[in-house]
Order: sequence, then C-alpha cells, then structure tokens
Amino acid sequence: MFKIIMPVYNAEEYLEKAVDSIINQTLSFKDNVVIHLIDDSSSDGSLELCNKYKEQYPDNFIVTHFEENQGVSAVRNYGIKMCKHEKNVIVGFVDSDDYLDNKSLETVWNFFENHKDIQLVTSEIYHFGARNDEHKSNWRFEEREVVNIKEDFNYPQYYIGGVFLKDKALRSLKFDVNMDFWEDAMAINKVILKLGKYGLARGAIYYYRKMENESSLVDKAWRKKERYTTFLEDGYKRLMKCSLLRKFKVVPYIQYVVAYHLRLFLLEGNREVVMEMVPEEEMQTFKDRLSNVLKKVSDEVICSMNTALPVIEMELSLKYKKKVRAKKTITDNDMVFQYGEKQLARLSERNVRVIGIMDKPGYEGMLRGRFSTPLYAMKKDDYIFVQNGDEKIKTDRYKCKKQLYILDELMRNYKNAGFVVRIPEEWKEIQFGIHTNDADILLNKVEVNSEDKQENEDE
Repeated sequence: MFKIIMPVYNAEEYLEKAVDSIINQTLSFKDNVVIHLIDDSSSDGSLELCNKYKEQYPDNFIVTHFEENQGVSAVRNYGIKMCKHEKNVIVGFVDSDDYLDNKSLETVWNFFENHKDIQLVTSEIYHFGARNDEHKSNWRFEEREVVNIKEDFNYPQYYIGGVFLKDKALRSLKFDVNMDFWEDAMAINKVILKLGKYGLARGAIYYYRKMENESSLVDKAWRKKERYTTFLEDGYKRLMKCSLLRKFKVVPYIQYVVAYHLRLFLLEGNREVVMEMVPEEEMQTFKDRLSNVLKKVSDEVICSMNTALPVIEMELSLKYKKKVRAKKTITDNDMVFQYGEKQLARLSERNVRVIGIMDKPGYEGMLRGRFSTPLYAMKKDDYIFVQNGDEKIKTDRYKCKKQLYILDELMRNYKNAGFVVRIPEEWKEIQFGIHTNDADILLNKVEVNSEDKQENEDE
C-alpha cells in the first residue's frame, strides 16, 4: 500500500495535475494508493478541490484542513505521524505543483520487492514549466541501484520530492519546523545516515515544476541574513554533529553533502547576491564561519567534488585560511592539475570559445575567440594557435575584460585570454591549441563558418 503525503497551499492552479498523475498510475490506484491531502489554510479553491477528490474516491483520499498556516515542515510531520505506525505501507512525498510519471509507483514497488534491505528510495528528477531538462543529480541512476554511503560518499541526496520510505526509515523521518531552507536535506540525510544506504529507482520519475518567477523565489531565500550566519551552524554543523553522535565521526558522506552544498556560496552565478548580503566589513567573519565548517571536511572529499577547479581551490583556501592552488604540471603534451596525489583536471579537456567573425575596422573578417577556462588564466607569454593539417597559425592577442571572482577574491584574470586570427578561406575546420611553458597542447576542433556574427565588444 502506498500513502502519498501532499501538502497543499494555494495550489488550485496545479493541484489537479499533481493528483491525477497519481490516480492514473499503471499500478491500480483504487487497490494500492491513498493520498493524504493536507490543506495548510489555503485562501483559494484548493480545499474545495481536495474535498471533491474525497467525494469521488472516499476510500483513497484523506483530507485534512488547518485553519491557521503551519508551514510545509509541520504539515509533512503531521502526515508522517498519521501513518508511520501502519504496517506494510510505503510513504511518498509529492508537492502539489509537481507530478509523477505514470509508471513511478509501479517502479518503486518493484524496486522495494527486489531490494528487501532498502527502506528509502528516491526518484529521478526532471524539470518542467519554465525549464525542461533533467536534474544534475540524475547521473547517479546510471551508476548505482543502491548507494552504500560508506563506499559511495559522493552520491548526495538533498530533496524529499519523489522520495519513498517504509519501516524504520519512515519512523525516523522528521522535518525541523524552525528551518526556512535546507529542511529537506537535513531531514533526509539524518535518515540516510542511520540506514547507511538508499535506493535509486531508475525509471521512477518525479517532475519538478520550474516557475517563471523562480529566480525571484530563489533570490528571496538567498536574501535572508540567517543564511550567512546561523544557518552555517544550525544547518551544516548540526548535520555534522548528528554524524558524530551516531558514527563517532563526521563520515565522508556527510562531509560531501555539506561541502557540495556549501559551494553554492562560491559559484559565480550567486556572487552578486552573496556580496550584497555580506558587506565588506562582515566578509572576514563570514569566511571564518565557512572555515569552521570546512575544517571538518577532508581534502579528499573537497577534491572529489564535481565542480569547477576554482571552487575546490577556494574551499581548500577557506579550510586552511591561506591561499591554496592546484599544482600545474606539463606532461605528455598536456597540463595536469592536481592537489596532493589527486588529479583534478587536464587542460586538453577544455574548449576555446569562438565569439564570432569581426566587422570592426582593421579586423574585418577575422575570427575572434577567448580561452577563459576556469582551470587556467593564460600568461603573458602564452598564445592560442590554430592549425589545419600541417599548417599552423599563431593568433594575435585581443582585449579581454573577463575576470573570475569568488567572494571578494580574484581567482582568474583573463586579460591574456582574448585573441583574433585570420582563417584561410579554404579551411573548413580548425584545431585550436595553446602554447604554454614550451608545450603545444591541443584543444577543441570547430567548423569554420564565415557567417558567424560578432558578439559584444566588451566581453
């Protein structure tokens, strides 16, 4: 038996799509599913819709209404409380503006049947609405069916939507009503820490709605001052403390969950709001707080993160409170970046960006490009070359204003990264390369298109 907990708050516009996706599962709805709709003091027609479903399927719906708004964590906790002592029940979480693929429940059921030792299973996530793509964490489903956190410490789980639990896992799940963000990650990872493993049900798909105004919603969360102060203690460090109490150490999995999420403060796309919320006079205190978190994270865990090299370097720098950069070594016509014994990246794996064909006086018909990889900022004596067969042409330097900052620190200055070059008309394809430290390192190939348009001169 499945019991689906669905918090509802002013969801009249989306509720039917969410509920109907569960009713129309390949697994018989009437025989196998109960949906608990918990209306959290909605002011639209959500409650009426909930009651309509209850009238149509009296044995398959439970409707609860709160007169005063409780918040999503309290609502979820209420739903858990109502069913956590029931036997042979699988509890899943679906938000009222999202929906399930029609094979999801059958896929989850079969997964539990085939893995009797697993008590928590998560679904693949796909976005719809303002954006149609898959969640970055879906790579896990191609690599594992079961994540053993002792061995697979870099397989983090952060969200509750599309998660299904039973038995001890369900009884252990509780959301912190005092957390405004990261409550999903805190609750789910305390359970995973207790279990030691969780399942990845490939083919069970949870569709997460991306709102048109999501940027403003995300912005609102990032503009809460506590995100930069008390959250670091009440979120990251509290989860680490849970690991200490249960495992007598901060296990690598929890280290990774924290370090990989903490990197969000360091990403270029979030820098503007971070710098706004942490003024210059508070920056050192903020860095010290991040350092206090990261000192519990091993170098191995930081270096294993699937993120840009400058972010790894910054986390290591924060941890040790000094400038840390990857070591660069020229070997086998390549530049290898490593920290300690860990190889982090190779320069040959990066691409030159073609900006376009220029029409500026003096540069008419020349191809303009830039090699501004996060891995490496070109030095004064470096240069980009293009080649076709045995012919090679050295490019000319062109202005580039691009810089890469993390927090208040300049990580890369790309003033030498811009170039222009005149490509012979008969060349239909070119191979880019970089000359650095007396080595020629081949990069990407591109087809030559004389109709490429010139982009912004200020890039």
